[in-house]
Amino acid sequence: MQMNNQLMNRWVRNLEFGVSVIWLLYFMGVKLPSPFTTLLNALSYPIIAILVILRWKRLPYVATRDIPLLLFIGTTLASVLWSGNQNMTLKGIGGLLRMLMFGAYFATRYSIKEQMKILSWVFGIAAILSLALALVIPSYGIDKEGWTGIFPYKNFLGYTMSLAAILFLLTAFKERSQNWFAWIGFGLAVSLIMLAHSSGSLVNILLLVSLIPLYQLVKQHYKLRVIFLGIVCVLVGGTALFILGNLETILVDILGKSLELNGRTPIWTLAIEKGMEKLWLGYGYNAFWSSDAGIYIMINTWSGLRETGFNSHNSYLELFLNLGFIGLFLYAISLVIVFIKAVILLRSTQQIEFIWHIQLLIFLSVASMADTNFIMSAASSYCCIYISTSLSTAIEFERIRRKSNLKKLYAHSG
Repeated sequence: MQMNNQLMNRWVRNLEFGVSVIWLLYFMGVKLPSPFTTLLNALSYPIIAILVILRWKRLPYVATRDIPLLLFIGTTLASVLWSGNQNMTLKGIGGLLRMLMFGAYFATRYSIKEQMKILSWVFGIAAILSLALALVIPSYGIDKEGWTGIFPYKNFLGYTMSLAAILFLLTAFKERSQNWFAWIGFGLAVSLIMLAHSSGSLVNILLLVSLIPLYQLVKQHYKLRVIFLGIVCVLVGGTALFILGNLETILVDILGKSLELNGRTPIWTLAIEKGMEKLWLGYGYNAFWSSDAGIYIMINTWSGLRETGFNSHNSYLELFLNLGFIGLFLYAISLVIVFIKAVILLRSTQQIEFIWHIQLLIFLSVASMADTNFIMSAASSYCCIYISTSLSTAIEFERIRRKSNLKKLYAHSG
């Protein structure tokens, strides 16, 4: 009987692992024929509901560890009251709650180390399938601008491989006995970024790699840390000044962008003007581009009049348009708190997992400037990963703080 229970538990664990990998991969934005996309999207709701039910005892506690995040979700739910398109808002809310539940489940079910392992599988599968698809069916996996792999756009492949490269690199440093797997993954991810011709992803990966010395920094003696930190500040400051002084050359000659960021700035200018008309609460979650203000922008810019699918190509602006300054502020507070906790945990534990969290948060912050697939998207693994990172960091921070308080109590009583 006990052996049967053990087999059943192992079967359930393996099934949960596989399901988590599949849905994280799917929500990365994998390009599939329309019937499969519709089917998988419909199945995601009951399957994620089952996963949540399996962890129903602990999940409510985990899901409530980030108060600004909860307030953000509450604002999103309430936005149906002032939305100009309640159907679109309700549809978006349903998808966002699905991401919240999946992220909370992920943080409840798996430790941070296990989450990194699962994401390694997700990124590894994405890399292998993208390589295979581009080689076997070039018309499907390569477009005129570069490789797209299993994704609809080259930047989707670039974003995914940016995180893949960093995660494999961290794994190579940590798992020294089996690091050749990780090094192969790192090499494949970087190669796919190059083949995708995703200039933004190259910038992302260079930025994230530059943060890895932080792991060695926290291990050093106090005086060495101060010296090292001073050097880092000088380098970062010098780099920032260099970029600002040579912005036109970097954008146009190196990254191949126009000074208007491929036509985005006219849209951003009009969007900000319209957003200021509903400064505090916005137009309702997922409702701006179907409003009169959104249609006005599409008519008066290169985008043209579209019924669905258009966005501002900036997650922060999109959030401002939909939920106003309040929604943007709540997200910013959540992001800052999570970042500070991750830095504190890195300093106190010296665990490489928190370097991953710091890099992940910086990646999401930077990538959100040029795409809308990151901040609280209703159908994005990046949204789910942010939620799980936020909740996992909060739980670990509480555990470390309780442990520290107990040590202080014992020392005082002694």
